[in-house]
Amino acid sequence: MLKWKHILPLLLLGLGLLAGCGSPSQKAGMGEIPEWVANPQVEQGIAATECVPASNNYSLDRKEAIANARQSLAQQIQTKVQAMEKTYQRRIQADDETTTGTTFETVSKQLTEQTLKGSVPKKHAYEMLSEEKHMCVLLTMGGSQMKKFFDQLMKRSNANVSPQDEEILYQEFKA
Repeated sequence: MLKWKHILPLLLLGLGLLAGCGSPSQKAGMGEIPEWVANPQVEQGIAATECVPASNNYSLDRKEAIANARQSLAQQIQTKVQAMEKTYQRRIQADDETTTGTTFETVSKQLTEQTLKGSVPKKHAYEMLSEEKHMCVLLTMGGSQMKKFFDQLMKRSNANVSPQDEEILYQEFKA
């Protein structure tokens, strides 16, 4: 009996340590998902990862996943441009100015298509999701690409914006 008083706490402590040492796997309702797939990121930019079920045709799988990832990036860009457009309209209204010409949203659609058309995956690989093989692709648009896109957007929109307002709009676009 004396032995169990000493052995039981040590046994429980050992089991607790073993349970705590297990590596946590990221679950997102589909089984284990690699970090680059579940949480795509790029410094000062946007990223999207898309996966498609494997058809055992590498070229087709990759093209489909890239097309889906481009669409995801385009949606993110559109959201940023819409927010920027609202900020621009508020600033113009506050200054009692009228605007003419093309809006940022209209210009951004064509510019987005041109920008993403030649985008190259930062990473791609077959991954097991829900015990099925999928082709996953990571596309990014980093800080310098974001600035270049913003500059082209400002130029093509023909918006009359002060340097101070342009910086505010750029910060809104990056946010």
